[in-house]
Amino acid sequence: MSNFRFFLAASAATLAAATVAVSPVHAQETTSSVRGTVTAEGAAVPGASVTVTHVPSGTVSRATTGSDGSFSATGLRIGGPYTIVVSAPGYLDATVTDANLTAGQTFRLPVSLTAEGETIVVTASSVSGAGSYSQGPASAFTRDDIEGVASVNRDIRDVVRRDAFATLDLTNSRAVSIAGQNPRFNRFSVDGVQFSDDFGLNNGGLPTGRGPVPLDAVGQISVKVAPYDITAGDLQGGAIDVVLLSGTNEWSGTGFYSLSTDGLTSNRTKNREINLDFESRVYGAMLRGPIVPDRLFFMVAGERTRESTPISNGPEGMGFANEVPGVTQALLDQVAGITQDVYDYDAGGVVSSTSEKDDKLVVKLDANLSDTQRASATYIYNDGAFYVQNGRDTNFYTGTQTDAARPQYGFSSNDYLLTEQVHSGVFQLNSEWSDSFSTEARVAYRKYKRGQVPTQGANFSQFSVCTDETSQVDPSSTGATSAVTCNSPVINIGPNPSRQFNALESENIAGQFIAELNKNNHRVRFLAGFEHVKTFNAFMQDALGSYYFDSLEDYENQRASLLRYQNARTLNLDDAAARFKYTMFTFGIMDDWEVTPDFSLGYGVRWDVYRMNTPVPLNPNFVDRLGYANTSTLGGRDVLQPRFGFDWRATDRLSIRGGGGLFAGGSPDVWVSNSYSNTGIVTSNVTVQRNNTGGVTGGAESGLLNVNGRDIAQSVQDAIAGASANPNGLVAAIDPNLKLPSQWKASLSVDYQANLGPLGDGWNFGADVLYSRVKDTLIVVNGRLVPTGQTTLDGRPKYVSVVGPNDSNADLILTNGDEGRSIVGVVRLDKSFSNGFSFGGSYTWQDVEELNPLTSSTPTSNYGNAFYDDPNYPAYGTSNDETRWQFKYYAGFEHAFFGDAKTRIQLFGETRSGKPYSYMMNDASAIGGVSQLFGVSRTGGRHLLYVPDVSAIDADPAVTYANQATFEAVQALVNGTALKEYQGRTAPKNIGRSSSFTKIDLHLEQEVPTPLGGLSRFTVFADIENVLNFIDRDWGQLRQVSFPYQATVVRATCGNAECTQYLYSQATTPQESVQARQSLYQVRLGVRFSF
Repeated sequence: MSNFRFFLAASAATLAAATVAVSPVHAQETTSSVRGTVTAEGAAVPGASVTVTHVPSGTVSRATTGSDGSFSATGLRIGGPYTIVVSAPGYLDATVTDANLTAGQTFRLPVSLTAEGETIVVTASSVSGAGSYSQGPASAFTRDDIEGVASVNRDIRDVVRRDAFATLDLTNSRAVSIAGQNPRFNRFSVDGVQFSDDFGLNNGGLPTGRGPVPLDAVGQISVKVAPYDITAGDLQGGAIDVVLLSGTNEWSGTGFYSLSTDGLTSNRTKNREINLDFESRVYGAMLRGPIVPDRLFFMVAGERTRESTPISNGPEGMGFANEVPGVTQALLDQVAGITQDVYDYDAGGVVSSTSEKDDKLVVKLDANLSDTQRASATYIYNDGAFYVQNGRDTNFYTGTQTDAARPQYGFSSNDYLLTEQVHSGVFQLNSEWSDSFSTEARVAYRKYKRGQVPTQGANFSQFSVCTDETSQVDPSSTGATSAVTCNSPVINIGPNPSRQFNALESENIAGQFIAELNKNNHRVRFLAGFEHVKTFNAFMQDALGSYYFDSLEDYENQRASLLRYQNARTLNLDDAAARFKYTMFTFGIMDDWEVTPDFSLGYGVRWDVYRMNTPVPLNPNFVDRLGYANTSTLGGRDVLQPRFGFDWRATDRLSIRGGGGLFAGGSPDVWVSNSYSNTGIVTSNVTVQRNNTGGVTGGAESGLLNVNGRDIAQSVQDAIAGASANPNGLVAAIDPNLKLPSQWKASLSVDYQANLGPLGDGWNFGADVLYSRVKDTLIVVNGRLVPTGQTTLDGRPKYVSVVGPNDSNADLILTNGDEGRSIVGVVRLDKSFSNGFSFGGSYTWQDVEELNPLTSSTPTSNYGNAFYDDPNYPAYGTSNDETRWQFKYYAGFEHAFFGDAKTRIQLFGETRSGKPYSYMMNDASAIGGVSQLFGVSRTGGRHLLYVPDVSAIDADPAVTYANQATFEAVQALVNGTALKEYQGRTAPKNIGRSSSFTKIDLHLEQEVPTPLGGLSRFTVFADIENVLNFIDRDWGQLRQVSFPYQATVVRATCGNAECTQYLYSQATTPQESVQARQSLYQVRLGVRFSF
């Protein structure tokens, strides 16, 4: 192993760095096109015949030049190579070979004919002015690029990460931010099927944890930052489009097996030891070829992942890394025995490891129906399941306890499987009706199911059992307070409260039709499309009941001390689910005008309009409070998106491109679903608990007696069914005046191919500038709060609920803000040499500002995880997703040292600034959930720090201190950080910055000939992520202030009788957490057979 590590270290030192140099791309499409002009002695040649042939499949497309000599061939397969033959009476034929096409990008080809001499045969790369052009900054990764990416997870996001504008967040479910935008606003597609997590429960942006398709099936991945084409929609971030491989006339295939284990993973980052015990096996195959040569082709691919990961926390004496104090096998046996004997329920066992499975399958057919019509059909299946453990830590509260937390442990019946399944398909027909008119029609379908399934089914309540032998009354408790005083570990049995009613299903049907008219130098396209979305979202806590038993004696006697239960007021759980559907219609027109052979201009407009007829139940109490109904939906809302772009080939070496336009959509549907799930009138909840007076708070004492785990007492059911809706319950609603979120974008890019003399030709330099400004963004505010007219001494307004000063509930309104902007600059370089060596790099700088970070799926989290200066309006400032600067670098080498068996080394790395974070104060002034400082609720730890003048303890009238030590701690914090510049005012949002981070990955592969001969090969490969930690265990560590990126540095309470002054106590400094798994190197070894 040490020799292997030395070899990798030497390789990393030899291969200098930069980001993958890739072709820019243009629109959100799955096909490509060739467009050009035919001239002779500078004059246009009308009536020339142009034949475009995809050599691997024999697919032919024909066109005839118009009066101006222009031609266009559309709906072409991506990749190549293509051969283009031009013939005209009186001229010799011209043949251009080895043209390769990129999805959504036009390949321009100027052709000059001669009347005499030899027939012209040239490669596309040697034709002056030939090549693929775009308008917005973007990248395209070919099959060869993808094969060289080190990806232990075999995840398409590891490819996307190489784009200069993209940032992969290793700590947030591998979410991808493009140009500093919220990852939820990106759009993923596969062969034209929308593959984003459009409902929005997965932070990673994909509907399944590991991505939808096998990597071996991918032909091309494109990343588009500002796609000005009208076909690109439903996004404010970036577009990530995957096009699958197609079959050809040649049979080809792959099969692979790979392995990663704890023995191939580091166990230390700096001075921190991390003991892992896991195994990950991934294997798959791909086969493609002809069904009918030249006519019908297929590709099929599958991939399977099986992975196990150890559980860290467990009972004492059973070999777990972290033992739960007081929990022994004997104690678990005692609780399990009571559960079986008294409740006839299997509590489950002790689980030592979690498991994950992921299965992918794709099937694709391509058909040349004729020389003028081509069709393709794709089916995609992805099924994943991940075992999630619950209740294995040292923090148990019943929610009413005032004593210290107790250790807790959950049996396997308390765990659940997170399941995700996708079925999708798309059919596309490309037709050329004449030399000047063509159409593209596409129909897509996707069905997504997500479950959080208790391991033994959702057919039992959760029991939390205090393992004291007998129940004890707290003598310090008085009146109607809880009598709970558990002094022993708590054991959890049965479905977790959040998994008792938790399921999601969505169904998408989409269609798109594009008609294209080519006339002279104009390519005019007309777009019409729709997407129909149908959603079922079931989520309600405690739907089967959650009980707490205060002793083993109580548990054996079926006598609970606490019950929480929630249901629809109809007592039909299904009525509590959110059901809605909507349709988005899209229309557009665009003209791509080739003003000259070297300058083109595109301009057009896209219109998205929503229709949504599913009503939200009306809450009259909400109307009384706010003066408008809670029934608003997306229906009738629309957004017009004008766009333009240009590209100019100024010289054979210099090209300039850019554009501008409005981009809208991309917001998760769960933010719409919240208004159906939180009406304040459909559901009701009951809490029944014993108190120190011997009575029961909440009534329905029978609900705590004769508990069996399967039946909720009739008295509790009656309390739900007979309850009047809480007039002041929490409501989530959409602002009736809400505008669809959108932002303006503009970009300018310059590319120059330099000849550096003795250093050679083909040095590619480039630069991009992207500017965006929010037109309408989304924020969440509490609509029932109104200003009192008073302020704190630092000028923050105080609020009061329209219900009354003691109201801690909220009307959370999804509404608009109009602030937000970004400036992003990129410089880049790449160079390839004839000896097989290549390298490149980029530097990206971002300045991104936003209002609400919108990190979550629920309205309470989106409200509570924002940053506040004004206590009820999110603060404007640096975005959570900004990466202030980052270097990306790559180097590669490929050579056949042994016959024609190639050796390949690819290194990619990035060095970037740390994640921003904010300095916060914890508002501990709440009484009954309502802040006495600000009058708000649900935002206790989310208030930006007021930075006092720390020149003396009494220098700032807005703050007083608990003691001299607190002042000195605050003084040291202010003087030692960026806070020093903000004394006497509120610290701006996200002025803190976690430590910078460097991650370098390495891919090694060696081909080995097989006895079969021909093109068949075995390839042995290794992917190593975080090479720096591989070389030295003190390197490669990722540290940051954890989500939600807020460092709470003081505790704030009322410092005077009016509660307008802050009393600071418990001063601390920001703490960066070591992201353990992401700080370790990991190796995946594998072997592949290909032919």
